[in-house]
Formats: sequence, structure tokens, C-alpha cells
Amino acid sequence: MTIEASHPFILIRDLASTLNDDAEFEFSIYEYEPQSILDHRETIRITACYLTEDIINRIINKLPENKELAIHSSVRINKKLFHIPMIDFATSEREISEKLDVIRQILPREIFNELSFFNSGRSCHAYSLKLIKHSDWVSFMGRLLLISKPNENQIIDTRWIGHRLLAGYSSLRWSNNSAQYLALPKKIKLV
Repeated sequence: MTIEASHPFILIRDLASTLNDDAEFEFSIYEYEPQSILDHRETIRITACYLTEDIINRIINKLPENKELAIHSSVRINKKLFHIPMIDFATSEREISEKLDVIRQILPREIFNELSFFNSGRSCHAYSLKLIKHSDWVSFMGRLLLISKPNENQIIDTRWIGHRLLAGYSSLRWSNNSAQYLALPKKIKLV
């Protein structure tokens, strides 16, 4: 695999270029287990100065069968923990586009204004380049649960939120190495 300009790596590489060289990004190698509460991952930490396309390509190309690479929201800067706001949607681009005004009202403006959207094959992901403190990340995750009203189709993957709150960080897939997923994440423009 070779990373293309539409892959979320490009967005995160741009974020890394604005931080200290020793800022530490976190990734993991995992195997998807449906309906499991357990989340077994092999964690990889990469400092900003080494976060290159070549490194990510090598990790993805060496993945064992049925394993995937995910980026975590956790970023350590001067030993302080920050998070990249991330969203795992449970619906189509069209439905997300229809809910953009609601998303804008629920999320803090500085996070919403920095959102970039990616089609991940079955649904969509989003990343904001506005790093937030851990306490703000917990609040952000709670806000995601409030985007859909009761008895409406949920546009956010609520099981993902549960898993991520239990783990203490968000994560989104960057590879497509198993039959579970349909495609690599690819940048999209929502209207």
C-alpha cells in the first residue's frame, strides 16, 4: 500500500509539523472482534519528527493477516496529554451532510471549524486539528452522543464511543487489511 493525498495521514502529518519534534503520536495494531467489550491492541508511539509517510507505509505493509492500523487521539506534548477530536459516524455521507447544522450547534466552534471528513468504506470518520485537553475530550465524546435526538437514527457510532471512553482515547482505522472493512479512509467534501 502507498498513502495517497486523500488519506488521513496527510492531515495528521500537517498537524505534526506544527508541534515540537518530540510531540508523541500514538497508534495501535488491532484485530476487530464484533460485539466484544475487550480491546486488545499493540501500541506504537511515534514522535512528530519521525511521523513520515515511509514509516506509516512500512507499518501497514507489515501488518499480519486480519490486523489493522489505527491512530489514537492521544498526543503527548511536553509530557502533557492532549487529544485529536475524532468522530466515527454510523451512517452515509448524505445523512451526515443533512445533520451538519446540528453537529455545528453541538460541537464547540473551534473543533467544528477544523473538521475534515473521510469515507471509511462503510461509513465516515472525521478529525479536527484543534487539540484538546483530556477533560475536554470526555466532554466532546459526551456531546457526540447528543447529536441525534431520541428515537432518531443515530449518526454517530455509539458503541465506538463506549469503547473509546473505556479505553481513555479515541481511535480510527488507517488501513484496510481484513475482510471486515471495504476501503481505506479517503478524504471527502460534505456539502
